[in-house]
Amino acid sequence: MNYQKRLINVIDYIGKQLDEEISLESLSDVFCISKFHFHRLFTAFTGLSLQQYIKWLRLKRAAHQLIVDKNQSIINIAINAGFDSHEAFSRAFKKACGFSPNQYRQGSDFSYWEKPPYCLPKQEEKEMKVEIREIEKRRLAVVEHRGDPKMVGDSVNKLVTWAKAQAVSLKPKAGEAFGFAYDDPHTTQPSEFRLDLGIKIPENLKLEEGVVVEKYIPAGRYAVVMHKGTRNNIGDTIYPMYREWLPNSGEQLGDLPCIFCYYNFDHEVAETALLTECWFLLK
Repeated sequence: MNYQKRLINVIDYIGKQLDEEISLESLSDVFCISKFHFHRLFTAFTGLSLQQYIKWLRLKRAAHQLIVDKNQSIINIAINAGFDSHEAFSRAFKKACGFSPNQYRQGSDFSYWEKPPYCLPKQEEKEMKVEIREIEKRRLAVVEHRGDPKMVGDSVNKLVTWAKAQAVSLKPKAGEAFGFAYDDPHTTQPSEFRLDLGIKIPENLKLEEGVVVEKYIPAGRYAVVMHKGTRNNIGDTIYPMYREWLPNSGEQLGDLPCIFCYYNFDHEVAETALLTECWFLLK
């Protein structure tokens, strides 16, 4: 799999569609990967979220316009770059290159914009112990968290409260609580963040409509890697999987988000002792 070539194709596609509504499905098709993994794989190889890169590309074009078309108003250039006000554009532009649009127009060095932001510095290789494992199908009761990651605790409480109210004991054993990690909280707008929280339940347990929904982890081959310690930096385990292990593995990812399998919890152990397996479905 030549992921570098695929990335170049995606970069080229974004440039051609810069003023259009770019769908996740279209980008996933260009990259030839499941939409569930595209955002993280893009960030793994570029160091930027997709939205950060698109913003940078529009700001770079605006920098050209400021110099080449001095008769065009800054507000028009701002709107063309996707900003709804002069102030928002000025803040973003100055943060990007150190100059306000007006200062830049007066004659600033364009060299900052010449280096694309998607060239990662060489990173120290991380030894990864990845296991290919056959995993059986699992039935889950799931609370779908949608919105600010800071409120995930409320969704956890909903799931725990529901489980305690059931006639049978649903207290999960180690490895029987899961998270469907659709988004990275560090690169996703809080209002758009999604995380499913689930626990394994018996096949004969009837679920009433309400707090939880029924979902399944499909049976199949999974690449599994253990993350040890705080889950706040679980990206340090996930992104090397995309950036280093996957291109050299000969494997392709299936159509399922990364799944977290929790072996313990913050209320049980110190955060340095937390154990979380990251499961990646393979084709």
